[in-house]
Amino acid sequence: MVHFLLRGKPTYINFGILVLRLGVGISMIYHGYLKFLSGAAGLYKVGAMLAPLGVPGYYEFFGALAAICEFIGGILVVFGLFTRFGALLLAGVLCTATILHLEAGFFSWDYPSQMAFAALAIFFMGGGRYSVDHSLFRK
Repeated sequence: MVHFLLRGKPTYINFGILVLRLGVGISMIYHGYLKFLSGAAGLYKVGAMLAPLGVPGYYEFFGALAAICEFIGGILVVFGLFTRFGALLLAGVLCTATILHLEAGFFSWDYPSQMAFAALAIFFMGGGRYSVDHSLFRK
């Protein structure tokens, strides 16, 4: 037991990457899915949140783009297929969400910032041994 707690083996590390990928990916798939369920009005509201950043019109398009990035990025991260690309999609959406919620207080920007850091960690670590990337692109 002490050996498990004090030493990092590649098996443990790769299992940790898998757990992180599944947690972040499943959460983001669900968030993207909910945005699509809200219909055109919901996508418009999501896109309209970008107005304070100076993004002009086309709010339905930007809301749909956020939902697509969350949904597709989440799927890529869960399966570990083009993991870094999927994590980058998620990090972009989550960093934007963090910036948009900064003035609303800590508990508004806390969740998206933590998820953004997790997505960035996945970006830097890659998919690990238990990913489709490892099966397809190993050297």
